[in-house]
Amino acid sequence: MLDVLVIGGGISGGSAAIYTAQGGLRTAVIDSGMSQVKQVSQLYNYPGISEISGTALMDTIKHQAIASGAEWTEGVVESVTQIDRVFSILLADGKELAAKHLIIATNLQTTLLKGLGFELAVNEKVPSGKVKKVLGIEPDGTTTLPNLYITSLLAGLSSQSVIAAGHGASVGISIVSKETGKSYMWHDK
Repeated sequence: MLDVLVIGGGISGGSAAIYTAQGGLRTAVIDSGMSQVKQVSQLYNYPGISEISGTALMDTIKHQAIASGAEWTEGVVESVTQIDRVFSILLADGKELAAKHLIIATNLQTTLLKGLGFELAVNEKVPSGKVKKVLGIEPDGTTTLPNLYITSLLAGLSSQSVIAAGHGASVGISIVSKETGKSYMWHDK
């Protein structure tokens, strides 16, 4: 069984995985390959990077997560269930995974959230009105289901890549802190 399972290999999910894996938790990411940032030819608003394509940014985040110890699987999640505080997912190819902590970091697979009993509304911080948010989410991504976290746009945040990265990292840090029983701090050498 995994410590952390992340549904969504975009900026937020990838950032969460970097931090949970670096924190020593057995982490896996399920990536449908549909991250919306891949459609962006050039990002100029990501601090510390003067410009980068969405695809190059995602490739870098994926590489960092894997280098930190995360498993990265291409696939589509068909269903999520929770039994006795363990989350189980079923992939379209029939593969099943289980984890203690689940992070939902996808803006596209909202049917998974409805299946868990969450109510959705339009994220009013996204001008198109096409993006949903989950009602009742705390700012730190926690939900009414223990050990289930929701990140980024689904948590009602603004549509900026750096905000998604920061929120994913924050959720990851919270999970590592909870699991280790001490405040997690990762400093570069």
